[in-house]
Amino acid sequence: MSVGQDTDGTKTTAGNDRLSIGARLAAARKACELDIRVIANELHLDIATIEALENDDKAALPAAIFVKGYLRNYARMVGLPEDEIVRDYTEQTGEPPPLTVVSLKGTTPFFQLPSARLLRNIILVLLAVILIWLAYPFAERLITSRGQDTQQPVPGRLALPPADSQATQ
Repeated sequence: MSVGQDTDGTKTTAGNDRLSIGARLAAARKACELDIRVIANELHLDIATIEALENDDKAALPAAIFVKGYLRNYARMVGLPEDEIVRDYTEQTGEPPPLTVVSLKGTTPFFQLPSARLLRNIILVLLAVILIWLAYPFAERLITSRGQDTQQPVPGRLALPPADSQATQ
């Protein structure tokens, strides 16, 4: 885009009848009858930075993120639409738009993990099976030993011979 001079000395962009950002800010400041020092004090900036904004001197300005804030505050002070000024500045600098977050609710994952409750139940069942498997030999010995205890004579009881053996004698 080529920049030309209007008849009143303000810069315009070719193909646009609108004034440049800096020219619009300077014109609005003059319409409010504010001095450049007042603007600099209110915005807590140097006079050189305000002059660079009004002259569209991008080389004398800091990073674009700071310039956007300066332009927004300056436009608010002089009664210009802030968003329009910042949008025009973004278009002039060719800066990419800000990143946006995209929701992925519609897609399903390739592999979905089971719920925590299901995993807990599976682990508990496996532990129970392993404990039973490990305890089986001990339980078997216990059962067989109890069966042997009942076949042995208990102290204090008299062992009587079977009834059939007395009759034959």
